[in-house]
Amino acid sequence: MATQVTLFPFTGQPAPVGGEPTNNDNNGAGPVRVVIQDPGVDLAKKTVCIKMRLSTMGNTRKVSTSQIEADADKDLLRVSKHLLDSAELKAIGRFDGEIRRFLYNICLPFEIGIHLLPIAALETVEDRLQKFAIDRQALVTAFLSVYPSLCQDAAKRLRGLYNPADYPPIDEVTREFGLSWQYVSFGVPDQLKGISQEVWEQERDKAAQRMAEASSEIQQVLRQSMADLVAHMAERLKDGADGKPLKFKQSTVSNLVEFLSNFSFRNVTDDRQLQDLVGRARDLLQGVAADDLRSNGDMRTRVQQGMAALAADLDGMMVKAGGRKMRLAEEEPV
Repeated sequence: MATQVTLFPFTGQPAPVGGEPTNNDNNGAGPVRVVIQDPGVDLAKKTVCIKMRLSTMGNTRKVSTSQIEADADKDLLRVSKHLLDSAELKAIGRFDGEIRRFLYNICLPFEIGIHLLPIAALETVEDRLQKFAIDRQALVTAFLSVYPSLCQDAAKRLRGLYNPADYPPIDEVTREFGLSWQYVSFGVPDQLKGISQEVWEQERDKAAQRMAEASSEIQQVLRQSMADLVAHMAERLKDGADGKPLKFKQSTVSNLVEFLSNFSFRNVTDDRQLQDLVGRARDLLQGVAADDLRSNGDMRTRVQQGMAALAADLDGMMVKAGGRKMRLAEEEPV
């Protein structure tokens, strides 16, 4: 049976008040009406798709090799220049990375450009994204306030490579920055049924197959993500060749704790085996801080042995398959 839902796209502006908008053309001004077709799995009932768009000013341009003096075959050279040396623009880039990491760590794999969001986390994500939008706008405003002086600085530093056409007016630059997101549900449009029953049934079967594939992939990705985090922590808690404990970062613990904290609503496939291991990991890390692991040898040994046992169990659960579609946790360099 089909279930119709109404969801509002968010474009960085306040949510509508005083009732539902009547504009229904899906141009960002009105609600998106979509139909969820039950694909025979629980996934469509527990998740919603979220599409996010982040845009920023490009800060590099190609340089013609005719402007470069080099004792080399210029056909083999690719030269580019930075337009601006801006701490403000770099801050926006770092902040955008934080937004993407937030979604990677709370959402699940689906299609390129689309995040599969557990419905249980929708309000949390919406609140966080609205705050991201406000904070990002403050960073953009800070950059725009210094943009004219940055252009002047670029002219002095780039000299012969400076091209005024690379530096548009500030109103054009302002439009290059954007953050928007939209919720949609995965399903088959009911309009198809009125046009062609055969096409509608074909698309229904495709949707069911895609959701079944997504369900299987989500289970494996969550298992692999936990396996990576646990194995990394077990490795970093070992002693080195000199008999001294290896150094590890705060994120070695915090990344795993975040995964464990988010697992209850991300477990949309009801993976009981992984749920049991998550419970064991939570018990193992209960009351444990990174500083404790650095200063308390007995605790470090206990946690290391527990993580090694978890890693072995996780390895036995993994299905050897192709690469993941999404990274669910930041992989930390040693």
